[in-house]
Amino acid sequence: MCTVQSPAAKLVEEPLKGGSDSLVFVYLHGFGGVKESPKFCENLQEFLLEEKVSSEVVNYEWDSVKVDPLHVGASWIKSQKMAHAEAPKFRSEVLEKLERDERSYVIVAFSVGSRVALQSLESTESELKGLRGVYFLGSAMTKDTTLKNRKALPKGMKITNYHSPIRDMVHRMAFNFMSETPPGGLVGFDDGKVFENYPVSCAHAHKRVGFATDYSGLAEAIAFLELYEQGVTISGSTKMNWKVPVVKGEMWWNKIRTLSLRNGTVELEQHLLRPGYYRALSVEKDGKRKRIARGENLHAILQELGVEDAPALLACGGPNAR
Repeated sequence: MCTVQSPAAKLVEEPLKGGSDSLVFVYLHGFGGVKESPKFCENLQEFLLEEKVSSEVVNYEWDSVKVDPLHVGASWIKSQKMAHAEAPKFRSEVLEKLERDERSYVIVAFSVGSRVALQSLESTESELKGLRGVYFLGSAMTKDTTLKNRKALPKGMKITNYHSPIRDMVHRMAFNFMSETPPGGLVGFDDGKVFENYPVSCAHAHKRVGFATDYSGLAEAIAFLELYEQGVTISGSTKMNWKVPVVKGEMWWNKIRTLSLRNGTVELEQHLLRPGYYRALSVEKDGKRKRIARGENLHAILQELGVEDAPALLACGGPNAR
């Protein structure tokens, strides 16, 4: 049975026993009709089960409009309208239900699904006490979009926006064909008070495109980050590391978080083609970067860096925050 009692919100798979204090990941899919088995949810659930973590994955199924090849523009316009119409239902049947049950939860929204999430937050008049994080993946909203009513977001929380300036050909070609203003999923959002922008190298389509992989590869990284903030640590170790200078690596690395630590700024990155491999880089004032830790367990890297408390993860500033 689904934890969130809504016909549109379905538990991907029965979680390990963890009680009402376990973290719930709620996923909003993008354009193309109703998505019953999003790859992001599959990747996330596989990771949680493998690591024996009792978090739950909920896929919110909504009608984002099937693409008509002969009328793509009309389909896209209708999808935007459907997203706005879906927002009240998502707020009442999912967010309010989780709040009543006093659950801790994370919202992850892909493409046009971010419109549903943002409108739901916009229309919420009080703080969502159970909300632990909001992530936009390849958001299909113009870069000047903002959240005017911020009452829903807990104090200090920003929306993490993963955008792909190099690999996202769907946004670069299709979105820009229908709008003069580029999307936040391509160039990042302008409002740095609401969004933390992190450039990644993900393709928009849910398939391999050349050397690019889609946004579903970020599932493990998001889980690692959010679990650590909840005090849930997955045991592991780092690999031997030599502190060597590195280039920016925009083509092969996803920037997933920037930390402001006592010793300076540290960037956490996930490899594009090996989503289970991470590195931490120190960033000097002159922009020079040096690898200071690496491995397949992000929690082990954080512990090696001395990040022992969750607030350190929240006290961050994205590289493209504006």
